Amino acid sequence: MKNLFFILLVYFSLQLNAQTNLTQAVDFTVTDVHGNSFNLFDKLDEGFHVVVDFFFTTCGPCIDAVPTLNDAYNQYGCNKEQVYFISIDDRNNDAAVVQFESDYGSLLPAVSGVDGGGAAVVSAYNVGAFPTVILIAPDKSILSQDIYPVSTIFTTFGQNGLTEVGCSGVSIRDIQSANDGETRIFDFLGREWHIPFKDLPKGLYIVNGEKRFKSSIY
Repeated sequence: MKNLFFILLVYFSLQLNAQTNLTQAVDFTVTDVHGNSFNLFDKLDEGFHVVVDFFFTTCGPCIDAVPTLNDAYNQYGCNKEQVYFISIDDRNNDAAVVQFESDYGSLLPAVSGVDGGGAAVVSAYNVGAFPTVILIAPDKSILSQDIYPVSTIFTTFGQNGLTEVGCSGVSIRDIQSANDGETRIFDFLGREWHIPFKDLPKGLYIVNGEKRFKSSIY
């Protein structure tokens, strides 16, 4: 009986730590795995809502969340419109996070815990379980302390007045429906490619309405 009580206590403790307990954002400056600097308050002052995805590279639920976060990234402007997405790793180095991007096709700018400053951000936001996905408003208030399950992110956006725009004004649904019988390949900026799939640069594509990830090795 004591063992059962202990297990339940640990379980509920983890659940409580699965979200930040903050209601106002804490500023941070980090560098993503491709060398780009990011400051949270600067981005908020530009009028963006910011989604912060706290993760680590071997976290199963984090891996499972990648397709949903990619969809949200694409359907809400690819970091160019109302919403800016960034992934903050808890414990890995740049090389491990780059490998995560390659293995699972994550589109979000990603910051490693060790090399990019991510671990300090995780600590500042008191996040203890992963993934934890939060939504921050331009006024620096935290609108959602944990979007869970991650699949509810679209509902959360709608509840906070955010509208789907696609990348560069191109609706991702329009791209997915573009199929007139021949093989058609689009990237997530809406550009059509007229070369064989094996010759494409690494990245995510829509091939005859289906999402496919092109790795560096065909």
